[in-house]
Amino acid sequence: MPESSGGDRFRMTRRVAKFVTVAAWGLVAVFFGATLIRGGSMQPTVAPGDVVVYRRSAQGLRAGDIVYFDHPEWPRGVVHRVVAVLPDGSVTTRGDANPVDDRDSIPQRRIRGVATVVIPSGKAVSALIEALR
Repeated sequence: MPESSGGDRFRMTRRVAKFVTVAAWGLVAVFFGATLIRGGSMQPTVAPGDVVVYRRSAQGLRAGDIVYFDHPEWPRGVVHRVVAVLPDGSVTTRGDANPVDDRDSIPQRRIRGVATVVIPSGKAVSALIEALR
């Protein structure tokens, strides 16, 4: 049997990389959630086009956590930072770029999850394009 060429190994490496990328996104979809950021209220921490991966839980919230929550005025949800956890378990939030706290506190039932990682837009798009090749 002929020995593999460098090109064959490169193709195999690319296939494995594609599989790992797709599998990673699959795990994110099953055990976590992900949302694409559209607004600028969390800049410079999170910019429009970034992807926020979040764990689907509101347990153990602390000031400084970044949360993704439902909001009646924004049907796709909001990503903001927790500035205070209130005695009833609700939280006060604020976008990093906003000068004041959000008007209403957020009850835990409206929190979809807590951010675990932010993927900069260029890296997210590149990973998706590479996975689809």
